[in-house]
Amino acid sequence: MRRPAFILGVCVLMASLVACSGGSDGGSGSESAKTDLSASVASYDLAVGPPSRITVGLQTEDTGVGSKLISYGTVALRFSYLGTREQPTASTVFGQPVTANFLPLPASPMPSPPPAQPRIVPSTEARGVYATEAAFDKAGFWGVQVEAEIDGTTHRGRSIFPVEAQHKVPAPGDPAPATKTLTVSSTDVPKAAIDSRAGDSGEIPDPELHQKMLADSLAAGRPAVVVFSTPVFCVSQFCGPVTDMVDELSRTYSDRADFIHVEVWKDGQKREVNDAMKEWKMETEPWVFLIGADGKIVLRLDNVATRAELEPYLQQLPIIAPQA
Repeated sequence: MRRPAFILGVCVLMASLVACSGGSDGGSGSESAKTDLSASVASYDLAVGPPSRITVGLQTEDTGVGSKLISYGTVALRFSYLGTREQPTASTVFGQPVTANFLPLPASPMPSPPPAQPRIVPSTEARGVYATEAAFDKAGFWGVQVEAEIDGTTHRGRSIFPVEAQHKVPAPGDPAPATKTLTVSSTDVPKAAIDSRAGDSGEIPDPELHQKMLADSLAAGRPAVVVFSTPVFCVSQFCGPVTDMVDELSRTYSDRADFIHVEVWKDGQKREVNDAMKEWKMETEPWVFLIGADGKIVLRLDNVATRAELEPYLQQLPIIAPQA
């Protein structure tokens, strides 16, 4: 899928952008901090409104020997409004720090107990992002400064990201589109359109995620967990682990909610998306939604979605009767 587009030449366009120009910190951190990390906002569809989840990936800068990941512990995030393309801000001042916790990608190898402080690790170890809640009061471009204490030294990374006036993809509180999602009973599409992992064999993996149509679950007033992903064609390579995580939860909580996987691609080779992606106005993946019995979205997790975030909501749901 297409990732959110960043404008070419943005460093020139926004003279105040610290990620490119090293502008004013505005009293935003230690003068001895090393700005030697590469930060990347992993969240999709950020918009003006109440606090919502934002995730940031962090790694060392590539110095010719390859970059390494920053994992574990917590980091500090500071945000700054940078204006718009037409009207960039004259200076950059970062706000107060907020703590972001490390979220490991499902199935990523994790030591027990995990380190309490951030560490520089190879890509074969824990992959993940740092997550927190943040509110944005203006549409346009925003900057984030990330500070991580690693072995007694403060390391810093910066990035920019767009914030829209309103969400494009349904958000918490919105009614979920009553989509007629594909199931194992769908006969008018290739099996790979139901799940890209079906491949040439035509055998649908995780069949428990492909039994129910979302429209039917909503009509019956049943809570639903819906994962939009493409395990074979995923750009981030997060779709498979996230889908497997949802499948694992379905084995424990199928008496509390319906669990549904929606494949992104009708034809991955021709880059034709399934109708569900259009109905939900999605251009990215993966996504996980928890929909309440009233048909409204309760929780929305993008990119890296974890069991630790989703399971507490499922535990609070009442047990419901099997659907006929």
